Amino acid sequence: MLSLMIFLPVFTAIMIFFFRNNQDMPRKLALFSSLAVLGIAVYSYFRFDGQNPGFQFIEKYSWFPELGISYYLGIDGLSFPLILLTAVLVPITIYFSWGMTTRPALFFGLFMLIEAGVIGVFSSIDFILFFIFWEIVLIPMFFIIGIWGGERREYASYKFLIYTHLASLVMIIGIFAMYFHAAGILGYYTFSIPELTAVSFAMDFQMIWFPVLFLAFAVKIPIVPFHTWLPDAHVEAPSAGSAILAGVLLKMGTYGMVRVAYSMNPDVVINYTIPVVFLGLMNVVYGALVALRQDDLKKMIAYSSISHMGFVVLGIQSFNFFGLKGAVFQMVAHGLITAALFLSCGTIQYATGTRRISLLQGLYKKMPVGMTMLVLGFFASMGMPGFVGFIGEITVFLGFYQAYGFWVLLLGLGIVLTAGYYLWAFQRMAYGETPMSFNEVKDVKKYEMIAITSLLVLIVFFGLQPEYLFNLIDTKVISILEVWDI
Repeated sequence: MLSLMIFLPVFTAIMIFFFRNNQDMPRKLALFSSLAVLGIAVYSYFRFDGQNPGFQFIEKYSWFPELGISYYLGIDGLSFPLILLTAVLVPITIYFSWGMTTRPALFFGLFMLIEAGVIGVFSSIDFILFFIFWEIVLIPMFFIIGIWGGERREYASYKFLIYTHLASLVMIIGIFAMYFHAAGILGYYTFSIPELTAVSFAMDFQMIWFPVLFLAFAVKIPIVPFHTWLPDAHVEAPSAGSAILAGVLLKMGTYGMVRVAYSMNPDVVINYTIPVVFLGLMNVVYGALVALRQDDLKKMIAYSSISHMGFVVLGIQSFNFFGLKGAVFQMVAHGLITAALFLSCGTIQYATGTRRISLLQGLYKKMPVGMTMLVLGFFASMGMPGFVGFIGEITVFLGFYQAYGFWVLLLGLGIVLTAGYYLWAFQRMAYGETPMSFNEVKDVKKYEMIAITSLLVLIVFFGLQPEYLFNLIDTKVISILEVWDI
């Protein structure tokens, strides 16, 4: 099933490229394929054993045995929620982009390749396979930003590629360091993630390579001060590209941090508590403060994304059940919420021709449906009870307080600032006299409304019924903490 979820989008992308002169067939093929992947993921959900902390649905075939490289796939309670998130977001963003007329075959084909690459990252348990899929994801996103982006799309796309590719090179250096060091302990070469995780690396080795791997994944999350590529990428990317970038690509960083940096070096991570907590709190507070002063709606959402990813980092660094559980849940919550926000921003920009908050006054009169969807996304991102963001944030709060006491007040400051910039933005956009230039503005299109409403339904559903995700996560979190033994 895992191979099918990876290679069905690849096969679809190849088919789509044959219809490069057809406006209609590419989007239909992409939607059908992504819905098929979603169907497989949902079917897998009902077959997944949440009480088993090990890898499930394993596929393993020898690839280069002399080098210890295998085609090795498997999922557990850490990776499977993120695969479900990917399987949900891709068809929604494709349907949101139903009106795409500029090179639609290339556009939808690239989205299929992104889906294949992301699912490949989350299901690979061989490091070489993991790295191959990691790199595959970068290429289509580079073109999506560079071809369909805004005025500074070339600058943003190259900046995205340079930052993330350099981080990938740092990551592969760390992987090879573990590969060669483990060979001296095991007596054979292997890139198997389960086997390398079981190796007890020397303390001095871990002290050197944990910060190297942390840095590699910190760029992808991104953690301040390695974040500067993200606002540019979000602002210039098309709305669907921003939704996928924030929704799933950033989660590759936090996933890799747990799976690789922390789990491979569990004996020394406690020694880096002060700098990691400082960076996490910097993300939360700095991201919120910068978001507060933005006049570009999309840039405000981009900085809010940086702020909320800080919660994930702090949940991981809490080293307790609630913290890590909340971090994994927050990855999914953040993916759903930010996707809804970027898509809502896109509907407003397409309708009015601007994203400047100061120019969008009185918009509720012209776009009641669009503004309602946007404010519901704001409420979810603010952590209001009843939305999925509340569950993720309150669980991280509990874990962080258990670990660090009243430092949790800085997390509270981040929540207050979040409410401030969202409510202030909504007040300026929704009320007041509508400019004459907005006389011809129309509300959201039907396919845009269906796409965003689908996300809002999931945001509320998992906010009221979080156990459907916690049932996947809890046992794996306990298993991870036992390995870390902190």
